[in-house]
Amino acid sequence: MKIRLEPAPVRGFRFAGVCAGLRNEPGRKDLGLIAADWPVAAAGVFTSNRVKAAPVIVSQERIRRGQIQAVTANSGSANCFTGKAGLKLARDSAAAVAKGVGCVPELVAPCSTGVIGRVYDLAKYRAGVSDAVAALASDRLEDFARAIMTTDTHPKMATATLKLGGAEVTIAGCAKGAGMIEPKMATMLAFVMTDAAVKPPALRRTLARALPQSFNAITIDGDMSTNDTLLLMASGAAGNRALAGRDLLAFEAAVAEVSAALARELVRDGEGATKLVTIEVRGARTHADADRVARQIANSPLVKTAFFGCDPNFGRILMAAGKAGVALDLDRIEVSLGGIKLASRGALHTNALDAAAARMKESEFGLTVDLKLGKASARIVTCDLSFEYVKVNAEYTT
Repeated sequence: MKIRLEPAPVRGFRFAGVCAGLRNEPGRKDLGLIAADWPVAAAGVFTSNRVKAAPVIVSQERIRRGQIQAVTANSGSANCFTGKAGLKLARDSAAAVAKGVGCVPELVAPCSTGVIGRVYDLAKYRAGVSDAVAALASDRLEDFARAIMTTDTHPKMATATLKLGGAEVTIAGCAKGAGMIEPKMATMLAFVMTDAAVKPPALRRTLARALPQSFNAITIDGDMSTNDTLLLMASGAAGNRALAGRDLLAFEAAVAEVSAALARELVRDGEGATKLVTIEVRGARTHADADRVARQIANSPLVKTAFFGCDPNFGRILMAAGKAGVALDLDRIEVSLGGIKLASRGALHTNALDAAAARMKESEFGLTVDLKLGKASARIVTCDLSFEYVKVNAEYTT
């Protein structure tokens, strides 16, 4: 199965992205709408941050029913830390969408992204909804993806097609996020649609199995958003028979691959990022140990700045692994960067440093740490930390 980093129509869904004037940039799309032709099966996962945005609270309530008909997402304002007024704004916004697409408000999942502590103009939002409803079309997923961008430099989309249950089905998704990324559930905003017929319990299981190797296996800066939302929706328009056995496993694998592709694109477009780095920890006693070491390395500012400077600074890598608090045997540990062995059997290979530095000039490379203590492993995708990251975030609200 091939994953294409491009949009595709998904039967049963229409998309739109319009400029509602919710952001300060004139002409920039800032309001996206996904509308299903009928109520569709749905599942979602949301931020585990104790600070939750109003739209997250509302969408969590509604997704429990296992069915939605529309998703709306605005950029520019997170509608977080806005109290009762923010909750009312999220519900009023969803009601405006429901009126436009012809469904009850409880079938609309509102999403927001942007600056925390700020609300958007409801009158502009309502006008934008009218424009979005008029613009809805099956081939406008890219417009939606552009409307939800904040500091992203380009829209992120991924598509797969495969035969399931006697029918050809499509799985297409989009995501946004370039900073405040180390989710414990999903990422800032991500939406995956399929025309396969899949029931809500199966969709929930599919998300649970996809997350550990996709949106939960990435980090840009180690910070978790207040608005993280991942929705998976199935229209059933492909007309396939009920998925079971191998077909259901194939569907789960396809969703996982689409999700992993989107997750990698988020990291590749990290704020100021110039390198995409896959960190793999092998030979740990448990998966939890491997994951802990991988995340400590991936989130270390010292390691990430070394990635940016193409500096194979082994000491920083070893330091980060050591602070994870898991068992290490320095006489066994083996570290390779871009396939070049930097250290083994308790010794640094100084003659390999120049070759490793040259490999780090590539836009994508891997770092492997083998603890040689067991059989468990974990993989985290991260990026470097550059001057531009500091500039973007130092001036984010000013």
